Amino acid sequence: MVGHGLTTLFVGIANWFTVILGMRDDSRYGKFLRRVVGSCFALLMLMMTAVATEDYFRSVYYKWGIDKVNDDSYFDEQYLSRSVAYYSYYDEDGVVKTADGKKTITGIKWIAKPFGNDSLVCYSDGKKRGYFNMFTGKPAISPRYSHAWVFSDGLASVDDNGWIKFIDAAGQVVIDPKIPYIPGTDGYVFHHGYCVLHCDRRDRFGMIDKEGKWVLPPEYDSIEAADTLWIVGKGREQGVIDKQLKTVVPYLRGRIWVGHDYISVTLDSHVLQRYTRQGELMDDSFINAVERMTYESDELRYFTSKYYNDGGTLVSETEDAEPQPVKKMAKCRRYEAEYGWYGLMTADGKVVTPPSYSSIEAIGYDMYLCKDNHEDGVLLNGDGNRIN
Repeated sequence: MVGHGLTTLFVGIANWFTVILGMRDDSRYGKFLRRVVGSCFALLMLMMTAVATEDYFRSVYYKWGIDKVNDDSYFDEQYLSRSVAYYSYYDEDGVVKTADGKKTITGIKWIAKPFGNDSLVCYSDGKKRGYFNMFTGKPAISPRYSHAWVFSDGLASVDDNGWIKFIDAAGQVVIDPKIPYIPGTDGYVFHHGYCVLHCDRRDRFGMIDKEGKWVLPPEYDSIEAADTLWIVGKGREQGVIDKQLKTVVPYLRGRIWVGHDYISVTLDSHVLQRYTRQGELMDDSFINAVERMTYESDELRYFTSKYYNDGGTLVSETEDAEPQPVKKMAKCRRYEAEYGWYGLMTADGKVVTPPSYSSIEAIGYDMYLCKDNHEDGVLLNGDGNRIN
């Protein structure tokens, strides 16, 4: 009965669409066409109705919290360990649950997992921040801090009444550097036994060890952890040190990037250099690409236009009024070091100029228009000498 009723409804909708569209042809072809068009429109309408119905029930589902009945559908689901997980659903507070379904902590706004082998998870109840154990799900340090950061190397930094302090897993203060909390400061996290910390004015940075001693005084403009290395900056210069605080790459005017296999240096002169992670210079002038250049010579090339009739017979031939200059190969090549910065190179690979130009164009066999980033240009020859 239900199937028959649905079929009747479908046919009725299809016929209604054909009437709306004015399809009244009663021939065999017309009836077939009406069935096809009507069926397509009816199917489309039913699909749209199904989608709208689903959206309606979904909104009711979310509004009235029907998910609380099932309690098994969450927007955010993080397994913190084999026995503990964190759940939250859209705008609702999160909960910590153990494997047996017991809720150990409720009313959580967000969590931040620790680094390395630490086990305490930082969380917020919307007002204060504390920590819970990721293996038991039980509170370890109740929410009492206005700001708190993740555990790393067994320690975590907290804002204790406006002062940055470092606590252990029991909540005891083990380092008090007498540094005030300054809004907007990044998290204080230990990497390989060291933590970047700013001075009391936050205009210089240094590093402390787990005893709270300054291993690098706060006299640097920037310090960035890069795996087991550190990129340190003073003014426009940057260098690299290792976890023993020994120099790997000396201070250079440029930018440094540390990769898995090598250290890349982009000098202010746009020269690219590569070092091993132990500080050995691999390449003092790395080149990304080399291109040939052409120029318009004084030699002209004339072109003709030929016209054929429908039978393929040549009817007429007309010479174009404007000849085109013949392009020829320039003596030097253009090479690219840093992206978008170029220099001159001979055909046999000898570097003529540093990559100091944002564009290089050949205007003669051995004459090149070289422009800087401000679109100011000079004419150079293949020896790199300026042409007056």
